Amino acid sequence: MKYAIIILILFINFEIMAKKISDFNWEKRIVIVSFEKKEDQIFLLTQKFVSENKCSINDRNLKFIYFEKFKNKEFEAPTFLNKYGIWVIGYDGLIKDYGINEKIFIRLFKLIDSMPMRKNEMINDQC
Repeated sequence: MKYAIIILILFINFEIMAKKISDFNWEKRIVIVSFEKKEDQIFLLTQKFVSENKCSINDRNLKFIYFEKFKNKEFEAPTFLNKYGIWVIGYDGLIKDYGINEKIFIRLFKLIDSMPMRKNEMINDQC
């Protein structure tokens, strides 16, 4: 019984400590990647994209957050996360795009670069 209470307390503390995606509103643009397992194409192609585009990702103030089977140890799952795919979330916390394959990466930088706040940021681009 004593161990059950300790486990329950730890579980409750973990839930309280989980960050919300909305904590990044007006600070970061978010790319949420939801996949079933790390062998999935969506995960592998995202990893490759991130690896090959680090400077451009940093210039656009992007943060990639991964959810495997709708779970992440650090973040709460957003309410819209009910299927696998890739979501682009703007500074305002709204969904700007969604895709189920690597085609979203073709649109990603163009989409962000067309946003009004991004136009001001482009003055300081380093890539």
